[in-house]
Amino acid sequence: MQDARPKVVDDLKQRNDELQQKLSRLRAEHDQLRTDFQQLARVVHVLEVKNQQLRHSAGSDGVVHVLPVQHQQRDR
Repeated sequence: MQDARPKVVDDLKQRNDELQQKLSRLRAEHDQLRTDFQQLARVVHVLEVKNQQLRHSAGSDGVVHVLPVQHQQRDR
């Protein structure tokens, strides 16, 4: 009887293990979200630069004229 652990200790150990697993999952998700955020920030920056270039090339009227794109027909 003296070597037996109380049930509350086992319950706390199990709860601690569950929380440790949850923490690991949340840390991995956080790292992925941080990576996604950094990538999106770079995309926004590139788009801002391109937008500024288009505004600059638009001329004094501020209108950007989109040129038609010719699509090449592929052999099938």
